[in-house]
Amino acid sequence: MDKQEYDVSKAKFLKLFASVPFPLRDEIIAMADNQPFSWSAAYGEIKHDTDKAQIILRHLKQIGLL
Repeated sequence: MDKQEYDVSKAKFLKLFASVPFPLRDEIIAMADNQPFSWSAAYGEIKHDTDKAQIILRHLKQIGLL
């Protein structure tokens, strides 16, 4: 994933995350390196541009959320 695609995916995720109801933010939405990530955990990874952020965004794109 190149920088521009990453930035677009990140922006889409942040917009989508804002509309997720609080009770659902603990639901698992992605797996990265055999670790489950909830909406909230994914938000933290993506917001801070960690190494796992790209994996999570790629997964969300593959399953059609982004």
